[in-house]
Amino acid sequence: MKFKNGDKVKIKPHVWWPDGGLGTVSLPPEFVSVALEGEAEFSGTQRTFTGKNSIVTSVWVEFEEPIMDCSDDGPYVSGEVGLEYLSHVEDSI
Repeated sequence: MKFKNGDKVKIKPHVWWPDGGLGTVSLPPEFVSVALEGEAEFSGTQRTFTGKNSIVTSVWVEFEEPIMDCSDDGPYVSGEVGLEYLSHVEDSI
């Protein structure tokens, strides 16, 4: 399943974002690109890197409402979310 800039998404609760939430796929902020320089960088809205036991693909999401992470840090207004924890949300207009 592919996500593009501007797609509305639902974040399924999981270990990193335990409360889940809603958001919009977006390009990561410049400071994220700078922090990742030389590592697995974002290509558009997503990046792929080698995790401990698998290949991980993640997407940058601007959260509809700020959310806390698994360490109870935050609230965050945006963040990286694993592709497997996202689903499309249809606009109801």
